[in-house]
Amino acid sequence: MLVIRYMQPVTSKIPIMVVEGNHEIEKQVENQTFVAYSSRFAFPSKESGSSSTFYYSFNAGGIHFIMLGGYIAYNKSGKHIRSNYIH
Repeated sequence: MLVIRYMQPVTSKIPIMVVEGNHEIEKQVENQTFVAYSSRFAFPSKESGSSSTFYYSFNAGGIHFIMLGGYIAYNKSGKHIRSNYIH
């Protein structure tokens, strides 16, 4: 992923939070998707009660941020998302 290599000088010094997008869905080794995305970034998934790097939340500067990826099947009721992330 050329973009990540290009951004490394900045992202190695300034904290950023990411969520997957259409570029990360490309098949990689052994036809797996999202491998590079999941291995290159640190996610507060477990700390926020999430079992996935595709959705998580965190607090910064008095703001509660909710990161919801577009490539995961959420159930129709959204109960898990509402109970864990939206207060």
